[in-house]
Amino acid sequence: MARRMEKALTVFKGRNWRLCVVEIVAVVLGAVLFVTAFGPGSYEVQGVSFKGEIRPAASGRTVLQIPPLGYLTASTHRGPVELHITLQNIRPDVLGEHVYPQVDPNLLRDMEAKSRWAVAAFIAKQIALGGIGAVLVFWALARPPWKRLLRAGLGGLLMVGLVLGVAFQTYDRSAFREPEYHGVIAAAPRVMHMADELLNKLQDFQDKSDLLVSNIQTLFGQAQRLTLLGATEDESTRRLLVIADMHNNPFALDFVGSLVHHFRVDLILDAGDFTDFGSPIEAQAAAKIAGFGAPYVFAPGNHDSSEVMAFMRGLPNIYLLEGQEIDVRGIRIIGSPDSWAYGETVVAANEAEEALLLDRQVEELRAALQAGASPPDILMVHHPAVARAFAGEVPILISGHTHRVLLEQLGASWHLNPGSIGAAGLRGLQTTAEIPYSAIILHFNGADQAAVAADVIKYNALSGSFTVERRLLGRATPKPEPEMETAFPASAPPAC
Repeated sequence: MARRMEKALTVFKGRNWRLCVVEIVAVVLGAVLFVTAFGPGSYEVQGVSFKGEIRPAASGRTVLQIPPLGYLTASTHRGPVELHITLQNIRPDVLGEHVYPQVDPNLLRDMEAKSRWAVAAFIAKQIALGGIGAVLVFWALARPPWKRLLRAGLGGLLMVGLVLGVAFQTYDRSAFREPEYHGVIAAAPRVMHMADELLNKLQDFQDKSDLLVSNIQTLFGQAQRLTLLGATEDESTRRLLVIADMHNNPFALDFVGSLVHHFRVDLILDAGDFTDFGSPIEAQAAAKIAGFGAPYVFAPGNHDSSEVMAFMRGLPNIYLLEGQEIDVRGIRIIGSPDSWAYGETVVAANEAEEALLLDRQVEELRAALQAGASPPDILMVHHPAVARAFAGEVPILISGHTHRVLLEQLGASWHLNPGSIGAAGLRGLQTTAEIPYSAIILHFNGADQAAVAADVIKYNALSGSFTVERRLLGRATPKPEPEMETAFPASAPPAC
């Protein structure tokens, strides 16, 4: 009898030992499988969406994926897991609320606080999945008693919790100061070096911008002393501020606001390229326009986009030129968006495509002109070639695109290009030849619906100098002086 009991006990011990082995394997395997398969989750913090996931690995590191640019890695923690973070989406409407019209001073603090909640939710999910995975795999392999299932589940919870606890307790964010780059983003170090140089120039300009704003009143006084040489300026005369090519320059709108205020501008005409990349978040800056107190007429350029136009339509005080004639304060204006404002690229694939799209824009505008009873006062587009196609048909032609100031008479028409109100944006900071911030104040006589004079304003940010020069319009004049056409050296950025 004793021998039979001893044999049964030996068999029981053998089975129990094997069950313990199965339990340990089930805990590890189940936790790893469920965390890997079901652990990834998407989260949103202040308009930035990302996906987080954990993968088993030989050493602890973080992989930050930025599709389609590539990814970067850094050894950030201890433990046999990798943390993968993938940037999924950025919602400009949400993020833009904290960036425009000015950066929310609490933005970083709020993002950090909400990130903690996202991290806590992520960790809790992984720990729960570890326990569930251990229970289900152990039950599938051994069909053990419910008490042993609970013990396996607790083991899965503890294992995942311990691994993640070590990882996050030892996590070092400063490791990303020297990450490894993979893919297109491998060029980031060179880009960051260039960005440092740009920021230095931006800071230099910002330091001198206060001087600009304070001296705009002096500039206005100088302009007022310029004689019209026989041309009369009475109560019917309106001042039109002509600008173009802001290219998302953060200081250009302040410059425009100062000109509108001190020169008592009645109407603002923008010949396009308000943004640089055509993104909705750049367009958020247009919210400042409502504070100018003057109507803002906009002809989108090749760097703008359908999203930018949609945002502009929803703002008060902004008139979007889309092939129709509009009447603003008694001045009739016609124009249309640049053809590339509707596409994914900012330049044509070849010369044939460029000619085709420019000709199409000219034909559409000419059809609109012929449908009208009489020619409008002003035609405004972004590309100079389109504007010149209407020489002799419309008294005032306005374009941008070249970043160069130009006043030229084409038969019975004057063609005005105000240069770049944003000094060509970031590409202007990259050139060794300084690109001036420039605009034109057009004096428009409402009595006979004719432009009588144009004040060309230029501001050289780095040198801190600004000039105003008046040009009489309305009659044949000699070819514009060289300084009015501002020829830039070869190192100046090309028109885009």
